[in-house]
Parts: sequence; C-alpha cells; structure tokens
Amino acid sequence: MRIIELARHLIAALVAGLLTVAAATDPAVIHANRVGSRPYTEGFIGKGDDRIHYVSTGEGPPVILVHGFPSFWYVWFDQMEAFGECRKMIAIDAPGAGLSGRPARDADYRVARLARQLDRTIAALAPGQKVTLVGHDWGGALAWSYAQWKPQRLDRLAIFSAPPYDLFLDMLADDPAQRAASAYVPRLQALNRESIERLNVPSTLFETAYGRAISEGVLTAEEGELFRSALSDPAAIDAGIAWYRANIPPFDAISPRSGWPRRTGSKTMPVLLIEGSEDKTFAPTLAKRARAKSENLTTAMLAGVGHWTPFEDPQAANALLGAFLGLPDGRCPGA
Repeated sequence: MRIIELARHLIAALVAGLLTVAAATDPAVIHANRVGSRPYTEGFIGKGDDRIHYVSTGEGPPVILVHGFPSFWYVWFDQMEAFGECRKMIAIDAPGAGLSGRPARDADYRVARLARQLDRTIAALAPGQKVTLVGHDWGGALAWSYAQWKPQRLDRLAIFSAPPYDLFLDMLADDPAQRAASAYVPRLQALNRESIERLNVPSTLFETAYGRAISEGVLTAEEGELFRSALSDPAAIDAGIAWYRANIPPFDAISPRSGWPRRTGSKTMPVLLIEGSEDKTFAPTLAKRARAKSENLTTAMLAGVGHWTPFEDPQAANALLGAFLGLPDGRCPGA
C-alpha cells in the first residue's frame, strides 16, 4: 500500500507539471556520470523564475541537499557518492544558482518565500515521505529555518557551516565578533549587476572560494572548471547577493522581529552541526548559541578545515554525516 501511495503522489506531480526529468545537459551531471560510481540524473520542478533544477543518484530514504553561496549542486558530489548506495541523494540548485530559476526582485529571495519554495520542492521530490535535509552556508541557514517552520516534514537535519537564519541575525545584533566576521556583507549588498561586471566579481569570488582547493588538489582541475563555469554569469552572482540584500538589514537596525520564522517547532529534532576549525565566517559562540534553537543538537569540528566543510575533508565529513544518518560504521552497508 505504501508503494501505491507514493506512486500516486509521483504521478500527480508529473501530471501537474511540477516535476520533469531531463536528459543530462548540465556539464557537471555529465562529469558526474563519467567519474561517479552510479548514474546521475537531472530534472526540474516548476517553471520560469520558480524553476528548481535538481540532480539525483542512488536509492533509499531521501536526503535533500541545499548548497550555499557562491556555489551550485556539485558541492555535494562527495556526499552523493558516499551515500548513494543506500540513500536517494538529491542535490538542488538553489534559487538563482546553476540551472534553477533566477527571480529578478530581491524580495523573491526572502527566507520565508524560499522556505515555501523548498516545501514545494520536497513535496515533489519525496511525495508522502519524511526527508533528511542537509544544508551548507546560506543553504544551511535556509534548511534550519525550514526545519523550524515545518519540522513534521523532516526526519533529521544536518548543517554544514551555518546557523539558523534567526540566530544569525541575533549574532549580528549583539556579538561584536560576528559583526567583524560579517564586515563583508554591506560591501556585497552594495554591488549591482553593473558593478559586478565592471569589477569582475565572478572571477574574484571563484578564486576566493575555490582557488586554494584547486591548487592543493582538494578539487581536480576539471572540477574547478565546473565551479568556474557555474559562477561565470554576473546574473547568478547578483542573484546570490540578493539573498544578502533581502535578508540582512543594516546591523544596527536588526530587531527581535527581524528573523523568521516567528515561532519554531523543531527543538527536539535531531540536528547535526559540522564546523571547520579554520572557518572565520561565524563567531566561535555559534555552536553554544545554536543549542537554544535545537536541544537535540550534535556538534562536530573538523580540524584544519575552513568554510567548505562538505569537500575540504570529505572522509571526515562523511563519517560524521553517516553516523548521524544511523549507518553502521558511518557508511552504507557494503561500501
């Protein structure tokens, strides 16, 4: 009966035009199929500015992965390879990034609207099922906010290098260390399409985010080109910056009512927070303050790792994530 019910939901989504499966055209999907251990497929949910591009591999309980900025779905390739043997791993291009829709208005990137879109995405990708939601950076802040809003839709939540959105605002309001770490935010918010192109911001962001990882062999040269291509469009960079413009007020204007959601219901959900010891993006108090948002919180620190916790040390990151997923020895059986 459970299989019949899932099939009914899936057919309804296809008929409604919410879910389409496409032949692989994304260069990153083509690359994943060449070097990966199992097939990768891509598809779309919705249309126009609301379109979400997703990539999936594997079978089993669904795990949905949401990247941050500046990035796209491929940042999760190590996790998709590690757990596709026993989990349905689905990575999305967040709104504005990769092949997903790119709304023009900053207001379309407000966390509350993005959470509603994520809710529709989860319903289409895993109809009738609870999912494990995984997020990094802005994707982590969004995933945590979604878990606070719709805890009944999730089995558990894993976060790489991010606080919940409402906690991030609290830290900006009252923690000088967080204000210092986030001094780049007003400079980002001041950029527009013209200045992004004139200042060659896509190239600067690519080198800042991924240059060292490529030079040190953490990412291959071919993977580096995939990230360079994904970040090459000034419109995609402007969309990523729109997340900052839409959701972070001037630091002195932040009030207790700035955050979202207003009331949360996810305090007892199992949550994993993975940080990097060399990450300077958030104040050292993040894990301690996060406990007020998630009582059932497991925290871990990856030694020698910066902000890109999913791929800088994938073996360590995957061991933590696998254990959190309840897998024997932190790995899929037989892996």
